[in-house]
Amino acid sequence: MFRNLSLESLSHWHSSDALLTEQYRTLRPQVPMMYLAIIINMAFLALVSARDVGNAVFVAPALVGVTIIGRLIGLHRTRHAVATATIPQMRRSMNTTLAAASVVALGLVVWTALIARSGIEGRTYVALFTALCTISTASCLSSLPLAAYIVIAMGTIPVSLTLILTGDLLLVSMGTNILLIAPLVIGKIYSQHERLRHLVETRSSITAEKRKVSELAYRDALTGLPNRRAFLDELARLSAEQPHLPLAMGMIDLDGFKLINDTYGHRTGDALLMEAGRRFQELRIGDALVARLGGDEFAVLLRDVDTLAEARERIAKMGSAFVEPFIVGTQVFRLRASIGMAEELSQAETTLALINRADLAMYEAKRARTSDILLFTPDMEAMYRRRLLVEQALATSEENDLISLHYQPVVDAVTGRIIAFEALARWTHPTLGVISPAEFIPLAEQAGITRAMTMHLLSLALTAAAQWPDHVGLSFNLSGAELNTPSVADEILAVLKRHAFDPGRLSIEVTETALLGDFAAARSALAILQKGGVRILLDDFGAGYASIGYLRELQFDGIKLDGSLISSLMESPSARDLLVGVLHLCNAIGAPVTAEMVESAAQHDLLRTLGVQKLQGYFLSRPLTTEQAVVACDRDHRAALRNESSVVLFDARASRAVA
Repeated sequence: MFRNLSLESLSHWHSSDALLTEQYRTLRPQVPMMYLAIIINMAFLALVSARDVGNAVFVAPALVGVTIIGRLIGLHRTRHAVATATIPQMRRSMNTTLAAASVVALGLVVWTALIARSGIEGRTYVALFTALCTISTASCLSSLPLAAYIVIAMGTIPVSLTLILTGDLLLVSMGTNILLIAPLVIGKIYSQHERLRHLVETRSSITAEKRKVSELAYRDALTGLPNRRAFLDELARLSAEQPHLPLAMGMIDLDGFKLINDTYGHRTGDALLMEAGRRFQELRIGDALVARLGGDEFAVLLRDVDTLAEARERIAKMGSAFVEPFIVGTQVFRLRASIGMAEELSQAETTLALINRADLAMYEAKRARTSDILLFTPDMEAMYRRRLLVEQALATSEENDLISLHYQPVVDAVTGRIIAFEALARWTHPTLGVISPAEFIPLAEQAGITRAMTMHLLSLALTAAAQWPDHVGLSFNLSGAELNTPSVADEILAVLKRHAFDPGRLSIEVTETALLGDFAAARSALAILQKGGVRILLDDFGAGYASIGYLRELQFDGIKLDGSLISSLMESPSARDLLVGVLHLCNAIGAPVTAEMVESAAQHDLLRTLGVQKLQGYFLSRPLTTEQAVVACDRDHRAALRNESSVVLFDARASRAVA
């Protein structure tokens, strides 16, 4: 048992801060009880010993009593400081307690001298009082093992040896008994301390894990800056706790980053983002929060804004981070940033409005290709008001229900038969007119309502797909915001189960942009969906360098070529050669290929010749309503019975709508 006694169990000097705090917290209320037990034992022992020893016996109790009273007064005066005590203060208090315990133990040693001057009866009660005092004191000091061990050792060993050396059977028995009981008490105290230490270690470990999880949830893993969630939470907190606090914020976007990332690859792009984050952290811009919102977009929130000029000057320092060139390996890059700024000294607007204004100003700076900071101005109000009206419409369930789905056929390139429909969101608002997905989906992501919208639209799509033949599949697009959410895969599978829809008929389309936010989370979600039987398609393949890396990391069930590979196919021989290379790559990994934006017969025929398996585009059919999709399926079925091979499915020559 004693072989495992470690230095930590003997001394608080080597205890961790967490263990020391717990020792201090548990020991503090026990010390007064310990002193009370000592005074009671010494008082009674002095009274019963006075007839044999004389009044001199009261000297030691008096000295110890004065020491204890002084200690109790000190504890009483500092009783309110327990919760705010610092680690050094705790260590000093523990040292004082240890010193007091040593004084008590020394007093017990002096007390054993009474045994030699008393008769057998006196020795008996002295031994009894000493044992009681030792055990009660040690119990109260169990949170400070070293002090307890000192009291037990000095309070039992001298007394026990004195009793054993008398040669009297009764006294020898008592001395032996005390000597045997002492190690058991020490072992009990050690066990209690080990349990306390284990409890503190477990609690500290849990706290550390929670802190780590919180850090990961609110910290951008690449740059070390706070992430979008941390930025939005801080903005919401400031607005709620200090509604009259002046705020200003800037949005920073790295110009030309996408081209560098596509040309030199993810590693170079990541290195540039990390260096930008490092430079931002070194800037002296006062009380501010700098965060990476995603991709190459950063934001800065100024908490202590006095004047607009001061805020502009501080945010302008963000642009100074791009004065020096960025060096990655042997490559030298000169980046510039588009910076938009918004301020709200009255806090009359919502935090979302502040973000939107800074965002609009940043996009205006990007459009103007200026390195100057653009402040949100009233001439941007029309665009802002429309975005605000769209946000308000998104927040209204009645108007939100106006978002519907159209379905564009995907056909087999060989047979010309419909093999799937891609669900495309459409929103025609009574006053705002046609609102494209490119306009309302980013706003929905900012408002945090894409989850409900996605699941609602998926339910609509599954209801529509239930009317199609069993061999016709459904393709459904998933945004980056949803793909990076841990529970999205389980929710999609639950919706499929609720609709009793065959998972094998559903294909989830994701773009490489959607994979950029949190690749690990996206990979996990896609793996769960594939395990549940859902097919995963990589959309817009060929739009960037990063796609090749994703083909290596993920197992896709199909590839949809980016429209840019198709649009210039007939005019540019180099575009045709590029397409051939991409097709060879897709064939090498065994992924069926779908060509989008097929808009002419020449494109259609060439793509078939090149071996593309599936085709989609306005040459074949525009997106159809739910009813028109059913009609198209019936027409396709009748054509199949007649063994016809016409590829024109439904009103192919209708005016092109916004896809």
